[in-house]
Amino acid sequence: MSGTYAEEYIVETSVKDPELVEKRRAEIIDAAVKIFSEKGYHATTTKEIADLAGMNVGTMFQYVKNKQDILYLVCCHIHSMIEQALYAVEVEDLDPMKAISEFVTALYRIVDQLSDYVVLMYQETASLDKAARSSFLSREQRLCNLLENQIKKGIDSGFFKIDPECVSLLAEDILVQAQMWAFRRWSLSKKFTLEGYITTRIDLLKTLLQ
Repeated sequence: MSGTYAEEYIVETSVKDPELVEKRRAEIIDAAVKIFSEKGYHATTTKEIADLAGMNVGTMFQYVKNKQDILYLVCCHIHSMIEQALYAVEVEDLDPMKAISEFVTALYRIVDQLSDYVVLMYQETASLDKAARSSFLSREQRLCNLLENQIKKGIDSGFFKIDPECVSLLAEDILVQAQMWAFRRWSLSKKFTLEGYITTRIDLLKTLLQ
């Protein structure tokens, strides 16, 4: 992937108080995540979201302009939790293989914790319009870039032997393998514990990198 970013999609609001907007949107997101997880995006009504959020529909639409805005905020919220888990990884004093292993471990663990939400996020992203979807996918690019940069550091230091042309594909593979734990956990959990899955994936990664 190229590392370029789409323009940020702006969810408009008529409310001027940023703290109030943040508070009310958090309530809307919390309600929407619960209902979307149970019923799916398309079967959920805005009234159901507003009711669970403790407000009427008219009030809710002061903070978002439509149902798609709610889905976009939900997807970004879930993705932000994944990003926070990765950016919290401390790798400054680690060798390249240990560093990438720490990133992989953090990624797989947070996906496991948010498994149902991760499935929801990736299933429903297609329901966003082009601008919102492009903005959301730029978040995926940030994660991919984070992994790519760590692999490149290993190559530059002579620690990794992989062809530089394969770096972007390998970073994509790591992300897809994490998503697979969410989408295929019903099958994978019969063969692996989470920690066993992580260990196996890291061992396979070592064979590719070293």
